[in-house]
Amino acid sequence: MIQESLELRGICKSFGGIHALQDINFKMTAGRIYGLAGENGAGKSTTMKIINGAYQPDEGEILLDGIPAHFASPLDAQRAGIGMVYQELNMLPDLNVAENIFISHLSDNRGGYINWDRLHKRAHDLLRLLEIDVDTHAKLGNLRVAYQQLIAIVRALSYDCKVIILDEPTSALTDKDGKQVIKTVRKLKELGYIVIYISHKLQEVLDVTDEIIVFRNGVKIGDYETGTLTEPALAELIAGRKLETKFPKKKFSRGEELLRFEHVSVEGRVNDVSFSLHKGEILGIAGLLGAGKTEVAKALFGVFGRGHPKFSGDIYLHGKKLKCRSPGEAIRSKIGLVPEDRAQEGLITSMSIYDNILMVSLGKISRFGWMNVKKGRKTADEMVRKLEIKCGRIEQPVNDLSGGNQQKVVLAKWMAMGAEIIVFDEPTRGIDVGAKVAFYELMNDLVESGVGVIIMSSELEEVKSMSDSLVVLREGQISATFDSDQVQLPDIQEYL
Repeated sequence: MIQESLELRGICKSFGGIHALQDINFKMTAGRIYGLAGENGAGKSTTMKIINGAYQPDEGEILLDGIPAHFASPLDAQRAGIGMVYQELNMLPDLNVAENIFISHLSDNRGGYINWDRLHKRAHDLLRLLEIDVDTHAKLGNLRVAYQQLIAIVRALSYDCKVIILDEPTSALTDKDGKQVIKTVRKLKELGYIVIYISHKLQEVLDVTDEIIVFRNGVKIGDYETGTLTEPALAELIAGRKLETKFPKKKFSRGEELLRFEHVSVEGRVNDVSFSLHKGEILGIAGLLGAGKTEVAKALFGVFGRGHPKFSGDIYLHGKKLKCRSPGEAIRSKIGLVPEDRAQEGLITSMSIYDNILMVSLGKISRFGWMNVKKGRKTADEMVRKLEIKCGRIEQPVNDLSGGNQQKVVLAKWMAMGAEIIVFDEPTRGIDVGAKVAFYELMNDLVESGVGVIIMSSELEEVKSMSDSLVVLREGQISATFDSDQVQLPDIQEYL
């Protein structure tokens, strides 16, 4: 049976003396979609982890249908009807759709016997309930990411959940695939579920929700009927200040060539890619997921370097042929990469902010094998101050930071090293509107200081608005090149 209401009363939570949540109160009712909005670190994730039992509140209570509920673990919350679908999908690509949906309760028989026909029928019935047309025998890894996201939602329903929490469900999807997920979210509303929707895509939040709850610095600023808000108004509520523009792009004079790709190929991934980057400009590379953007970035960063059996073509830096046979050689050539997956490829999250900022700059702050601790501290402090990284102290672990501040630490690492070329691969995925604007302003500052900047993104508005020249990739090949000022979004979409 669908829960009629979920209520939080006086919820407070602190970590090490820092207030993450202060006196949070709201009530959600069945058949409505609720958006949670706020900057990274505003309290959204902590609230969701309290609802789904990952955290326990220091004060306050949760009520389901007016009855107090206590969740000692996510399993407790799940048994009470709380389902959570995380941004990072925890799925098993080598198993089929039905197996993924019922992975932790494959058998409904006390003896443990699995009735496979019944399992597939149950999976089919759940998929049909949400109007999802997928073969339950299909291997999950062969499906598009959008359908994997839908299967994750169905898996939550398989536990007889009444409340569904969706954390950034479209962040890794194209606009077309995102619409498929949103269609399913609206179906959940029709079926009478309480849906909690978290996304940094503000227009998407406005399009899909009935009510938006805004957090700032661990406090609920207010709850608003979605129809009363515009995107600029919501952005202002989230940031606590008026944002003059979403994309603060500055124009600079085009100068000398900094970087050139000539007929670069990576076997099976990228085919015959050529482009140039000049001083004073941002080069944009647009493409859908799997189009080859990340492979181009890794080719420059030495992952598929010269001599690699899959690599062919030439890369020139300041007119000289570059021999990036490894990331180490790329770093010595003063090339930095802000990767798509910052947690796995850009940071060592268990280490401190200090260690992460200095990890590629040890040669600059060392002599005869001895590190100048005072110089290192000064460098790290300067980067934290310059990039406005919000932290208690530079010794704290990076995994304590919000997504936007983690992204700034990755950039700080390359700035501390003195990088001359920085590639941003999906730079603003999963970060809030205020942090996005700050990040774009940092890109402008880098270009003004003479650094070559490449931005790669599947968000067309972002890559078009922040670049001077634009390369479009499709299936590993260049399908079009544009002057960003002379092209409209629909024209770019034709070449994706």
